[in-house]
Amino acid sequence: MESVSKTDSVQNSEMEDGERVDVPQPSLSSSDKENKKPSERKASMASRVLDENSPLLDPSRNITCYKRRWYVLVVFSYAALLQTAVWNTFGPIAQSAEAVFGWSDANIGMLNNWGNIVYVVSMFPVAWLMDVKGLRVSMLLCSVLLVFTTAIRCITSDPVPATWLMNTAALVVGMAGTVPMAGPALFSATWFPPNQRATATAVSTIFSYIGISVGFIIGPLLVPQPDEPSLNMTDIRPLNSSRFNSSGFKLTPAANISEVRSGIMRLMYTECAMCVLLLLLVVVYFPAKPPSPPSLTASIGRISYLQGIRGLFTHRRFWVIMTAFSIPTGVYLVFGAVLDVVLNGVGISQDHAGWIGFYATVGGCVAALLMSRIADLFLRHMKMMLLLLFVLATGATAWFVLLWLSYIPFSLVSLYLSCILMGVFINASIPLFYELGCEASYPIAEGVTVGVLTIANNLTGVIFLSVLQIPKIGVEWMNWTMLGSIAVAVPLLLLFKENYTRTDIDTQEIIVPEPDEGGAASINSSINVGS
Repeated sequence: MESVSKTDSVQNSEMEDGERVDVPQPSLSSSDKENKKPSERKASMASRVLDENSPLLDPSRNITCYKRRWYVLVVFSYAALLQTAVWNTFGPIAQSAEAVFGWSDANIGMLNNWGNIVYVVSMFPVAWLMDVKGLRVSMLLCSVLLVFTTAIRCITSDPVPATWLMNTAALVVGMAGTVPMAGPALFSATWFPPNQRATATAVSTIFSYIGISVGFIIGPLLVPQPDEPSLNMTDIRPLNSSRFNSSGFKLTPAANISEVRSGIMRLMYTECAMCVLLLLLVVVYFPAKPPSPPSLTASIGRISYLQGIRGLFTHRRFWVIMTAFSIPTGVYLVFGAVLDVVLNGVGISQDHAGWIGFYATVGGCVAALLMSRIADLFLRHMKMMLLLLFVLATGATAWFVLLWLSYIPFSLVSLYLSCILMGVFINASIPLFYELGCEASYPIAEGVTVGVLTIANNLTGVIFLSVLQIPKIGVEWMNWTMLGSIAVAVPLLLLFKENYTRTDIDTQEIIVPEPDEGGAASINSSINVGS
């Protein structure tokens, strides 16, 4: 039998055969309404909610949270994990892919860049799909695209056709990423109560970054590193000496091209099977929304899609938070995807780069979950938390840049620590940005708001990876760009004036109007969202 959790202001309900059965509540006469105290009217308001297409207040239903929301969260998070793992396939095995297919660093960077470019182009129609058709249809589209993407990469490993297929797949995976990247805040608002929203957003968001970590691990595990020419110790910065013999040659297990090619195809088959499983899970059970909403604002209709888009582009405070979010996180996302290329410049192997990326992302995921839970427990403090994270991130990035340039003594331990701390502080900020953006832009739909945030994030990544295409540009510029992009977020956050309209409504600090004679009330859709 399925149990439910309720807010304090919600009237009692009973459960029967795993489905929710509300205890009928007496209706109020006009005189009763006039005689009710304000606190009683607030409680009455919180217990009567609506469907997407129904009036604001439906006296036959209550605000309810279902246990099944955790299963749906797992499926949504699994989709987020797979999309980023597929997107990050070739960065962690760049040396192997270059040996098998004859690619360059620019080719590796462009495979990641295709996804960002298509994401920017496809985000607006997919945001409309989520807003109008709901989460189930959107997730089915995402799952089908992921299966198609991974399936065409399994066709051949012959360099010329494989290169075309891999680039085509990179285009499609960008479209598949629109739902798991732009949907977390919409998903949490649809399924979770106010005191769990930030946590639910964090869970689905961090799985996107766990997916990147999975790419850093399963890639090097399944794909051997190719034979390399001998490297002289004088040509690289000091590393762990146990990895080199006395003659200065790197002790990397030998692997011929045939073995590397087989390893790449094993990776393709594995990712395809994981995506087929996702499609089956979504088809079997992934509803668009729960039978009853988990909060008052979840039951209130948002302003129209086009009006919301226009509102965001004239919303000054939203532009501040969007810039503070998109520049550092957009640069870091693609910086992490080509981390093997960056660290190869200081003699770090593909294996070490993979583990650094893995630990940085996992550390960031743990920190994101922790910070989001704190944000749920102590509402209305997200700006302060973001400022703390970015001050610390600036320090960690400065440490990494100084190590890379040998301005301070280089060591593998210091390199690991600086990279991991960068990931911890930056990744921890992402779900907070999503929630703070939705609070600032309310009553614009969460899917539209986060969609615009992630478009800006991906545009930043497109610019960064496009610069990588310049011949002989090297990689040193990446480190300075990473440092500058993080540092610029601090003054922007200081300028941002936070407000929490959505939370205020859910916690009854803003009173929603009583229904009129026709039994309906609504949030004024003409609320000024341009300030």
